[in-house]
Amino acid sequence: MENKLTIKGLFENEQELLDVIKKRKICYDSEPYYSTKKGELIQIGYQLGIYGTFPEGHKNATPDDPEFSKVLHDVRRVAEALSNTCDPLHMCEATIIDSNTVTYAHVRKLRPDVTVHIPVFDQQNYGHPVDDNVRNTLEMAGKILESAGVKKIRWEE
Repeated sequence: MENKLTIKGLFENEQELLDVIKKRKICYDSEPYYSTKKGELIQIGYQLGIYGTFPEGHKNATPDDPEFSKVLHDVRRVAEALSNTCDPLHMCEATIIDSNTVTYAHVRKLRPDVTVHIPVFDQQNYGHPVDDNVRNTLEMAGKILESAGVKKIRWEE
């Protein structure tokens, strides 16, 4: 796995990637990803959340706002770059789930966020419990995002 995002076809160059990350104050976090097997909840992986926000002082942060689709487009490009970079067994070309809402989290100072989720699990053996390969894939994904300037959990200046 490379240690940098694969941006070909998504960004013109590294500078455009950096500019988008800074403009949208893109950050990420993760949470457990579960499946049900025989009525039992089993953690099979993680859901990586990538968040971007509206321009400073933007007043109409709703899904109907034309700026929403621009933020979503930028966040999705970062998510796709990560998906193109990753270990194919666990995340590459994974289903990227777009949000159709604006969320506000205390951890990000209630800024209006647009979210894209990437599930991280073993795609060849769906349903087995989290193992070191899945954990290592998540850890590497975080390192790759951070090396591009994406912040973990929140953007601080």
